[in-house]
Amino acid sequence: MDFIIIWKKIHETLTDEEEAALQRWLKESEEHQRYFEKVQQYYAQGSDFDKTPIDTQAAFQKVIGRAKRVQLKKSNQFITYAASIAACILLLLVTYLILKPFDPEPPTTVSQSVQTIAPGSDKAILLMDDGTSYNLSSGKNLDVEEGGTQISSQGTSLKYEENVGSAAEVKYNTLVIPKGGQFFLTLADGTEVWLNAGTTLRYPTSFIGEERKVELTGEAYFEVSKNAEMPFRVITGEQVVEVLGTSFNVSSYQEDSSIYTTLVEGKVSVFLEKTPQVHEILLPEQQSVFVKGTGKIDQRTVEVEQYIAWKDGWFYFQNEPLETIMQTLSRWYDVEVQFVNEEAKKFRFTGKIKKYEDLKEVLNLLEKTNEVTFKIERRYITVALKK
Repeated sequence: MDFIIIWKKIHETLTDEEEAALQRWLKESEEHQRYFEKVQQYYAQGSDFDKTPIDTQAAFQKVIGRAKRVQLKKSNQFITYAASIAACILLLLVTYLILKPFDPEPPTTVSQSVQTIAPGSDKAILLMDDGTSYNLSSGKNLDVEEGGTQISSQGTSLKYEENVGSAAEVKYNTLVIPKGGQFFLTLADGTEVWLNAGTTLRYPTSFIGEERKVELTGEAYFEVSKNAEMPFRVITGEQVVEVLGTSFNVSSYQEDSSIYTTLVEGKVSVFLEKTPQVHEILLPEQQSVFVKGTGKIDQRTVEVEQYIAWKDGWFYFQNEPLETIMQTLSRWYDVEVQFVNEEAKKFRFTGKIKKYEDLKEVLNLLEKTNEVTFKIERRYITVALKK
């Protein structure tokens, strides 16, 4: 089933022929019905990225071909572009699950399993300002222009270059990294960004005005191009990170309770949008921790490598609870994790593991502690205390 058919069904734009095809597909199995329901749930939840009022009719016309959800304007409410980023991530996930039927074999322990769950790879979805979307992955080249900026990709990275002599026009793009993915981005000002699995970054195709502003959900490592006249700001929910030119990592997944900003070199200012006068200045090897909803930012000294090893191909766990470790693995290997025992979530582990190992090998290392055991059933991992 083409994913766009499901998408058009949700947005009530199906033709009679497409409706008939969808109904036949739904009747084929309960699995198809469950996946369709998951897509509906993701679109219903959504998440806001742009608070600017827009024309509702134009927005509705743009929604097809873009993995964003638009909420229609009601009386005096603003319309918000939803970055239905979960839906974008689900696009790849659902397509995989539809094409690959469930394995009827019973669950097996890691040591018994012959099933291979490969690590993630370079892949992303690019959402353009005009509603066009591109699937970026290895072997797929892209060469387009938008707002006077040249946009190119060789399947592992994306680069923006302002055309000399062209009048730059501010357009906004969104780069979505699904579970099981990663990508490298060079912004129009030369700033380099490494994007981790399950991450979304919204940014202009060119920087005009008094600031350079991007919006992040997920995790990214920034090497910001120096420009003393135009500070660079990373917006992550309530928090703002402001720099002139430096290297730092921001982890701000929606499902996490805290936002972590880790400075590698240079200097950054971290503050909340509602209280910009109260800010923390970070120096190298320092990290700010903002617990969402508290209105307070704490600061501490950390071992930087633990927080940036992901971009260099490693998982680095330092006394981390298993629940956090499995959440990291689930994003990279695109799997679901279930704990049988609450106690199992609390076991702590320390170690450095290559990101490009088969998942079975990673879980085998964790099992050697003799504390927990893992069972693999399709792309579902069950964690339990070892008996």
